[in-house]
Amino acid sequence: MRKSLFILLCLSMSTTLMAQEPVKRKEIGLVFSNLDNFGLTYKTGTEKSLWRFNTLFISGNNLDYVADSSANKRNSMGFGVKLGKEYRKAIVNNLELRYGLDVSFTYSHSKSEYDDKTVGDNDRLNEQTTYRPGINLVLGLNYILNKNLIIGVELLPDFSYTTGTSIEKNYFVNTADKEVKTDISGFNYGLSNTSALLSLSYRF
Repeated sequence: MRKSLFILLCLSMSTTLMAQEPVKRKEIGLVFSNLDNFGLTYKTGTEKSLWRFNTLFISGNNLDYVADSSANKRNSMGFGVKLGKEYRKAIVNNLELRYGLDVSFTYSHSKSEYDDKTVGDNDRLNEQTTYRPGINLVLGLNYILNKNLIIGVELLPDFSYTTGTSIEKNYFVNTADKEVKTDISGFNYGLSNTSALLSLSYRF
């Protein structure tokens, strides 16, 4: 009798512990900022608390403007990464509140070359590189389409610090070239059109 009670007690405790164990969850998907910048997102954790890993690719370009008297070539590129934690709370069926915090880092580089084809031949080059670490809050909603697909939207009020350099060179005929180097630094905070993020994620 005692042996039966002991076995029953052990089974009851194991069932209780299993019931209390949080459900593991992973999500992978696409994120869109300002409808033209996109990236990848990966989240892992439980149904109520997840680690966030976002890679946001900033749109780059490579443009050429050619005329009889001049040619201008411009290109830019950059990327951003974010790591954070988010918490979720059910509001109604298929709708969740999500909130949390990210730390971020963004790199950008741009270059513009102007080729003057006139007699003056005043060529110019402008090159700029910036680095921006920061933090942002996460305030958003999830709409659960089914057990695997989720559409999300979030606002990301942020605070960041920008540092970098800008170099401008002027090339003159029969005179010395001139170069001006400028240090860039400053703080950014608040909300902008890039502070809203849309996501489409697959849950597994």
